[in-house]
Amino acid sequence: MQKQITISIASLCRNQPLDSVLRMVRAAGYTGVDFPFSTFSNSPLSPLNRPDWQNWVRQVKEQTQEAGLPVTQAHASWEQGIPADFRYEAPHDLYFRTMEACRMLGCRQLIFHPLRQLERVDSHAMRQRIHEWNVRWFHDLLSAATENDVIINLENTFDSHHVQQPGDLPYPYTTAQDMVDLMRDIGSLRVQICLDTGHANISAQDIPAMIRTFRRDLATLHLNDNYGRIGPIYEDLHLFPGYGRIEWQGVFDALREIGFDGPMNIEPIGELRTASEQVRLIQIRAAADTLRALLGE
Repeated sequence: MQKQITISIASLCRNQPLDSVLRMVRAAGYTGVDFPFSTFSNSPLSPLNRPDWQNWVRQVKEQTQEAGLPVTQAHASWEQGIPADFRYEAPHDLYFRTMEACRMLGCRQLIFHPLRQLERVDSHAMRQRIHEWNVRWFHDLLSAATENDVIINLENTFDSHHVQQPGDLPYPYTTAQDMVDLMRDIGSLRVQICLDTGHANISAQDIPAMIRTFRRDLATLHLNDNYGRIGPIYEDLHLFPGYGRIEWQGVFDALREIGFDGPMNIEPIGELRTASEQVRLIQIRAAADTLRALLGE
């Protein structure tokens, strides 16, 4: 069966109307979208933060249906973090609203970044405090996930602020074992994993090995390419698959081996938002064609 090719539309939605984005994505040959709730909740005036947010979600559903592009997965906001003093803060109302919005869109897979604090993680004790904070925070979302029939997808991260020093422990939630431990300790079938290949590559992880570790717990993908750790520039480039240094054949072989049957989802960010609509269409169409060629190999 032909694989479903989908695309995250966060970068496109930043300065292009949603209906226009959806028409472009459809014309480029995609069959579904990863919807960016994070893009539509990043200010007090954003649609998901307004009193009429449910009407906005209904409009989104109408637009995706008209375009013939189901929302196969969605990305939650990352507005919360772990305070420096580790004082616990329950999930903000926004996250519960996002789960209801997922249900309204007919989407079950909602992707979250594990929460973090931005200081150097230089001890097992600090890693444990971060882990316990995350377990408690995600556990507080489980009842809403059940009520809305949503699966919480935990996305592997990376040391985006370059706080770790040589010889330090791995940054939290960069390794397969960290992700499995978090999923296990939250303790619910409502929790699975989203693999971001770009984050894994920056963290020098063996991506096929991560896939084989996750196996049936792997629910969604962010297929991004990059050149690995190339600081001091920001290395999470979100290049299209095949445009960086990841060895994609091994990645797809591992996905076939575990029987992954979800969408092959790319997550472009980069500088797409600065290009004209004509150039955007050319680029995302080429990305879809390239991904299909890589899958065919």
